[in-house]
Amino acid sequence: MYLAGIIPGPSEPSGDQLNHFLDPVVDDFIKSWECGIRFSHTALQAHGRVMRSAIACLVCDLPAVRKAAQLAGPTSHFYCTACHCFHRSTCGRTDVHSTDWVLQDKNEMCRLAEQWKNASTSAERNKLFSLHRVRWSTLWRLSYWDPSHQVVVDTMHCLLEGLAHDHFWEFLGLTADSAQRKTDSLLAFHHPFPDVDLHKPEDFCEKDVKNIKYIRGLLTAAIPDLEGNDTELIEAHMTELEKKLSSKKVAYLQFVAAELGIGPDVAHPGKKVYKFHWVRSLITWCRTKPFTTESPRLHISTPEVMQCIVDVIRTTDTPSSLRSVPHNFREARAGSLKADEWRTLTTVYLPIALVSLWGEGSQHRTSEISANRRAVLDHTMSLVSAVHIACLRFMTAARAQAYHEYIVAWIRDLRVLHPHTPHHTNGHMALHVWDYLQLFGPMRSWWCFPYERLIGQLQCLPINHIFGQQESTLLSSYIKAVKLKHWLNRPSCPPVFKDVKSLFDRFVSPTVDAIVEDSLVPTTPNEDIPADLRSLIKLKRAVLHACVIYKGSIFTRESTHVGNSLILYYPDGVTHTQIPGTIRYIFRTKDGLGFTVQCHLLLHSYPDPFRHYPYFPAQLHSSSLADHLEVVRPEWVVSHFTRWKFSPQHIVAVSLCPVRVPFSLTCFNGLTNQ
Repeated sequence: MYLAGIIPGPSEPSGDQLNHFLDPVVDDFIKSWECGIRFSHTALQAHGRVMRSAIACLVCDLPAVRKAAQLAGPTSHFYCTACHCFHRSTCGRTDVHSTDWVLQDKNEMCRLAEQWKNASTSAERNKLFSLHRVRWSTLWRLSYWDPSHQVVVDTMHCLLEGLAHDHFWEFLGLTADSAQRKTDSLLAFHHPFPDVDLHKPEDFCEKDVKNIKYIRGLLTAAIPDLEGNDTELIEAHMTELEKKLSSKKVAYLQFVAAELGIGPDVAHPGKKVYKFHWVRSLITWCRTKPFTTESPRLHISTPEVMQCIVDVIRTTDTPSSLRSVPHNFREARAGSLKADEWRTLTTVYLPIALVSLWGEGSQHRTSEISANRRAVLDHTMSLVSAVHIACLRFMTAARAQAYHEYIVAWIRDLRVLHPHTPHHTNGHMALHVWDYLQLFGPMRSWWCFPYERLIGQLQCLPINHIFGQQESTLLSSYIKAVKLKHWLNRPSCPPVFKDVKSLFDRFVSPTVDAIVEDSLVPTTPNEDIPADLRSLIKLKRAVLHACVIYKGSIFTRESTHVGNSLILYYPDGVTHTQIPGTIRYIFRTKDGLGFTVQCHLLLHSYPDPFRHYPYFPAQLHSSSLADHLEVVRPEWVVSHFTRWKFSPQHIVAVSLCPVRVPFSLTCFNGLTNQ
């Protein structure tokens, strides 16, 4: 990675000022592309060779990329840099076959940029920018520059910190505040009550007028969280309404009843009228009116939903390589979640919790509520599936097309299920990710994670904050660290320093596990082999490991770390099926490394709610393990998986394989459990 420069603060450059910082970089790339640069020696060419370099794509978050390319900001009506879609009101369009979705013409954009550059006054430039939203960018000096193809959508900001954040926090309201907040008071219907101030009795004071308006509000208020004809909820609301009306004076009840043109609910005229007669009359009138608005705001987030999500995060067995998420993520004190934490939530924890709450087999008060929650779940899983596909390390045309279909479905149904939510620019730009998946391949090759990580490392370096010296200070600190790491890896490094190298690695890279060498892993003498393992491998001598690292992945026995012992593997190396299991022993013989594994039993005759979402790699299994061990070679292992206790008899296994999808498990060797 090449760090070309750092823009000094304290504020960001505005307008076309960023061109001055990009000019030196563009100068170098013009020479490299047009003339080439000769390297005197390379790893494969001892006599050197001429190399040409080009800027393939510009990757930033939406505000930064628009500044660098000198285009309109993401909140303007010119919200898209790729196609011709225009005006904020069209952000939710999914008619991708329309001519408006044709990519913008490079030559026309270049003409508008040159027209802005050649304008003689600032007023003329401002007028041109307001009409076309294009300024001159120094990137146009590159002969191959084409913004519609090379200004790439950064999926880290767009999908994870954009759509995932908005969907789960804003649209579903999965936060502690939203779960505890009472449903907004909405009117179920509007009734033309006369102005009470003009028709009130002379002895009514301001307090009496407030009570009259309060009773009117009670009679026209919508029933919170009512979905369909929920008789139980309606009757509970009427009981509460009766209590509130009974607490008011008879004079207030008589006044409102007179406005509605109704009398007391008395069985026999002439009998004495009491307060409860007026209350009963008002409730009878209320039952003839609508109980909710035509498009109510659904209160999906409840304390029960939030508690289920917390339980999933706390009790799911996960490998140490999976980014952890704070248990109190839903609370303000947990702070802002990082993109990697949103990826873990979106692809692991939240789908497990929501499918268990709203998926097939879940119980609700009414069929209408069940149907609504299932629709909300299916809509959510469209986004989850799209994010999962986009995060894979291997991309095909079929996967790119599946991503496109899922993201179109999510945008199309957003206002249907959440009519009060607006469409944002991120949703439109997520549709264009499909174009860049086909142009540049997996988004891991062009997302912003490596650059954000570099920025974090630069912020930790000691600097003197004096511009002109800052760059050399950063370079000096970096070279010192590189030389120290190189010296520690040399054969001539003293043994005492090699022994503490793992501590140094953990200090320099805190995310790296402390165990980095087999020599540091506890071993068992050759003669202390458990009987069940000895009968399986048919050997008397072997070395047992508590933990090993194989091809960069950490594997442990179950007694050492449960999450790192969970593996998906091919039984006997047959690649047509994957089985989840847990490692009981890790052994090494003269034939090499091996695992002994107990697999989870498969299920039959039980509905798996995850089967409806083929691009979310999860499946139910029996919580029971096979009663025998089997030997698994490390090369048969597909990946780790996460495990959550779905019910007392079932667990859900979520594959963490970054390459293969979907997670398709079938019956193997008759190991089933009903």
